[in-house]
Amino acid sequence: MKKLLANRKLFSITLALVMLFTAIASISVSMGNINLIPVKADSAIAREYKEMTLDLENLPINFVYGDKYFSGFSPKYFVEEYRTSRPERNGVLTTIQLRHEDIVVNIETGFYEEYNAYDYTVYFKNVGSSNSKVFKYLNAIDMNIEGGSPRLKGIWGDKTLAGTGGDYAPYDYDLTQTNVGFMSTNGRPTHGVFPYFNLENANGGAMFAIGWGGTWEATFKYDASTNSTNFTGLGTRNLKTYLKPGEEIRTPLIAVLRYYERDEDLATNAWRKWMVDCNIPREGDTEDPMEPIRMVQISNDTGKPNSDGSISEDYTTWERSLRSYYEHGLTADYRWFDAGWYISPDNQTVPSAWYGTVGTWTIDHVKWPGDTFKQSVDYAKVHGTGTMVWFEPERVTNISALVANFGYNAEWAIASGSNNMNNLGNPAALAWTKNKILTFMKTHGVSMYREDFNCDPYSFWDNGDTKQGANRRGITENLYMQGHYELWDSIITWQKANGGAGCVDSCASGGGRNDLETMRRAIINLRSDSDRTTIDKRLSMTSTLSKWLPLNGTITAEKSSELANGIIDIYAIRGSLLCSTVLNIKWYHDADNGIIDWETLRKGEAEWKEGSKYLLKEFYTLTPYRGVAESTSWTAWEYYDPDTDSAFVQAFRQKSAEASTYTINLKAISDNKYYSVRDVDGTHSQERVLGSTLKQGLTLSASAKRTAISLYITPVA
Repeated sequence: MKKLLANRKLFSITLALVMLFTAIASISVSMGNINLIPVKADSAIAREYKEMTLDLENLPINFVYGDKYFSGFSPKYFVEEYRTSRPERNGVLTTIQLRHEDIVVNIETGFYEEYNAYDYTVYFKNVGSSNSKVFKYLNAIDMNIEGGSPRLKGIWGDKTLAGTGGDYAPYDYDLTQTNVGFMSTNGRPTHGVFPYFNLENANGGAMFAIGWGGTWEATFKYDASTNSTNFTGLGTRNLKTYLKPGEEIRTPLIAVLRYYERDEDLATNAWRKWMVDCNIPREGDTEDPMEPIRMVQISNDTGKPNSDGSISEDYTTWERSLRSYYEHGLTADYRWFDAGWYISPDNQTVPSAWYGTVGTWTIDHVKWPGDTFKQSVDYAKVHGTGTMVWFEPERVTNISALVANFGYNAEWAIASGSNNMNNLGNPAALAWTKNKILTFMKTHGVSMYREDFNCDPYSFWDNGDTKQGANRRGITENLYMQGHYELWDSIITWQKANGGAGCVDSCASGGGRNDLETMRRAIINLRSDSDRTTIDKRLSMTSTLSKWLPLNGTITAEKSSELANGIIDIYAIRGSLLCSTVLNIKWYHDADNGIIDWETLRKGEAEWKEGSKYLLKEFYTLTPYRGVAESTSWTAWEYYDPDTDSAFVQAFRQKSAEASTYTINLKAISDNKYYSVRDVDGTHSQERVLGSTLKQGLTLSASAKRTAISLYITPVA
């Protein structure tokens, strides 16, 4: 407090905030439809948060500016100009502005007391008329967590890269034996590695996330002499740059969630609840989190060769597919319209290889003459189905033709070898890109934007830095990602204003960009390209990724399936019961030849609609981790709704599992209550069983391999 007294302005603000905290400590103040959570003066998380934000010298950020090292923001150097707060997403968002010479610092921080969580992002802007000094060694977080016997738990990212895991496999490190570090060096932040961490110790622990769509680093080191673990994290690796007049750089979003009992299930579900209530996209203009969705693809049903995406879809193919789908009693929230729909930069139709023809974001007038694509969009809307369209605005091809025919400026492109990337950090390039996308969406009534990203951007960013000369390392990436977030925010704003989705779909060759900053704007409709290969891999990924990112999805197809083309059996359907489930078979061409099992598809839709009500609730694994190639065992998990004290359990005897029975131990339900067990197939149904008995063991049986069991556990009087 002595430091605060040295700055009268900061002290007056502090005093006002303390009075505010005291005034609302015993009541919940309502502002519109948002509840302002009262700050409890005696809660551990409130003390930790106030220590950092009322005395900003304690904010766990450090950096070098010019020749001086700064740890936090001492009032000796950074003068506070103002701070404002507002309720947002079940928390309180505060913006604090500071000034140091010609640098304005804006701190955006959220406090979520009910969830024992907080987050912050820091922005540095040069408001002077000349170049600033150089920023370097910018650690967005440098924090010590007290507690012995620390272990670091988490999962690897999608895809296996050199020096990483992959396939969302779990890890568990004993930090008393080794330091642990992670680096995302290619610019797609969740390929190979995954910027979400569970630091568990004798005092409980903390969940961390680094929210940044580019490069990042994280290190964990335990110091026995202080009985604490140091966590250091950053975004934009190797940042060393001055700022030109008007330029602004930012740190990644840093999130911290504390828990005070050493229990991995407790930590997992505290995190999931915070993700759902305070992070994932909202429905329209409400504060309600986005609900699970079902999607349909018709790209394999054109009767023409379809190498990938929607390359063979055109004005002659869509109606018969959708009509067959709807006439057989199926519904969908969105139709997925994928790659290959656009004209090439030299104004040619694209017959097969879509990858090298991106950049125009103008409808292919040969495949879709006049307003024929809008007709397909309107037809789907009549049946309650919006349309999601694939874009990849970060790559550009055939620059000379793009310049000649579509108003692109060659100076906006950054080269790496023979490839080019669209520099979204350039305001003019961003404006052109935004206009192309929104014009298409407005013209055709598109409801959701899907973005793919099929190259590693770091080499492009590095080349962009080199062109700018000395002391500009990291500037291209940082400005680029800010432009990328602005692009998405503009699209989401338009979608919401026009009855569309409250999110975009994030895809970067599968699961390459699923950091926390992204997840506040996006759903993952395809969490991994390899998820489409086998159901074994799909089940494995669900058991791990769902602990961190509840809003994830997959396509029901199984490329290496033993089943006939067009068949989706109940095992695949139940194995794909996620927050986004996408169906893609030959709805028209296989409709009358007996290949499609329409009854099973309708049954699967009904099961999805019931089971999806649990998918954003608590999540518990009931079997050990099964690897992506492990099909010789059973795997099972439980979704539990604490509001209704009920559960949805899924169990799978995998395709190579020899055991015909397996005993699971349910979690979360009450020991002394009675429950009914309803097996969707009737096999394991019980009218009345004590919760403690279900926890001690419920034996499941399946006479055949490749069997999926769905159970609903509900309380009875």
